[in-house]
Amino acid sequence: MRTSATDRDPSLDSFRGIDVLLMILVNVQGDGEAAYATLRHAEWNGLTFADLVFPIFLLIVGLSAPLALDRPGHVFSWTAVGRRAFLLFVIGVLLSWLIRPTLDPELIRWTGVLQRIAIVYLICAAVIVVRRSAVLPMLIAGLLLLFHSWMLLKVGTPAGAPPGMEPGEGVSGWLDQNLIPGRVLRQSWDPEGVLSTLSAAANGLIGVAVMRWIKHHTVSNARLALAGFLLLAAGLTLTPVLPLNKNLWTASFALITCGIGILFWACLKSIWSTIGGNKIARWTASLGQAALTLYVIHMLLIAIIVRELPSGATIWAVTYQGIACTGLPGPVTSLLYAILAAAISCAILPLLRRRGWVLKV
Repeated sequence: MRTSATDRDPSLDSFRGIDVLLMILVNVQGDGEAAYATLRHAEWNGLTFADLVFPIFLLIVGLSAPLALDRPGHVFSWTAVGRRAFLLFVIGVLLSWLIRPTLDPELIRWTGVLQRIAIVYLICAAVIVVRRSAVLPMLIAGLLLLFHSWMLLKVGTPAGAPPGMEPGEGVSGWLDQNLIPGRVLRQSWDPEGVLSTLSAAANGLIGVAVMRWIKHHTVSNARLALAGFLLLAAGLTLTPVLPLNKNLWTASFALITCGIGILFWACLKSIWSTIGGNKIARWTASLGQAALTLYVIHMLLIAIIVRELPSGATIWAVTYQGIACTGLPGPVTSLLYAILAAAISCAILPLLRRRGWVLKV
């Protein structure tokens, strides 16, 4: 999220930078099967470290939005907001196409990470423009989670199938199969599907509410941490009825990931006065200020390494085997591959910044 220099929160920039780095580590594991279990997404129900990265980024989108759209003297422009959302969506589709190029419209994937960020940002902006309060975004977040939960638990498909929360089942699977154009990532359901976008928007709106609460009141880091703990506790309370599930983005998942994210940010803010001048802290903040560019770099890197060599093997497989032949344990080798990918992405970023080639949408 772009803000003016005077409106930036360096701890939030650092939070964003750390999260993007973790996103790269999760996305470019050398061998998904050999990787540490916590760095792989849960197969269905459950929560791993990898599952935290994207929902926390959506929380950060919400936290950042008021800094850009609520600042004094700012004139809200639907043209600017719509342009930003549109460009994020298009970039997401193009990156997906580069990884799997095709001329068949049925094989193009229209959903994805940046596409969901674009939609959540648009929803956050729409709520921000209505009223300058923390209550409204929190209320709408709650209503979205309630509606989403009701749909999962009580609504069957138009074809008469009962409600269900297994892969491809229930109204969530039906919506993905019938409303998503082109390729549905998992055939019968999509991790960035139709219904789950509603609850994903709640992550962003909770971020908006928290930032407005901080901006309009004197909120200590301890109170901020308490808010995170309460969200975490609320999510845990719901798990007997709504299991933790990233693919469905259940209400329990949304609340728990927001709670963990706010707890981490509260800790980071509390020590920022001590560590803020540290080179590593400044570096993570600089990554956060160019998060979109760094994300695009790593996706372009993936688009390169998934290409097949004349032997039929991908560049990814060949380079991974080059590291694996050292005899290191599989999980270590997989993580090392991801660290190298992150290092390459981070090394490219300053080269682009010096030339002014930083994406600003």
